[in-house]
Amino acid sequence: MKIALASTLMLVAPALAWAEAPDACSVLTMDEINSVAGGTVVKVLPVRSGNPSECNFMDAHRAAVLAIKIREVQYAAADELAQERENDQKVYHQHAKDVKAVGEHAYWSPASHTLGFHKGKTLVFVTFQRQKNANEVDSAQLGRMIEQRLK
Repeated sequence: MKIALASTLMLVAPALAWAEAPDACSVLTMDEINSVAGGTVVKVLPVRSGNPSECNFMDAHRAAVLAIKIREVQYAAADELAQERENDQKVYHQHAKDVKAVGEHAYWSPASHTLGFHKGKTLVFVTFQRQKNANEVDSAQLGRMIEQRLK
């Protein structure tokens, strides 16, 4: 009986480790975000926990300044990211641009103001809602901060 339980736990443990994505609300501090967003973020609003994890960072007027989405995948993170990029291009009818300085593979979508990248099996999407920061440079700066915290 103990051997059967141990065998079952060995099979389940990798699945449990895979299902635990980093928390989008705690991957960056408000101070780090405000260093790029000019001090406008005053509140963190969790949208979804688990896998995927989503979080909005709000200003004093309850308007979203930044959205971060993090998702762990089991296989082929580069293929999953390519699929997300393709879907973005179909929706917005505009080509995304490769970004070299963030993650293992990254793209910038000027139409949706989204930076998507992956590091290992973790997909990350950074989207500034605030027009002033909705650019590749600000998004990539936060993307690099997030990348440093991922395993």
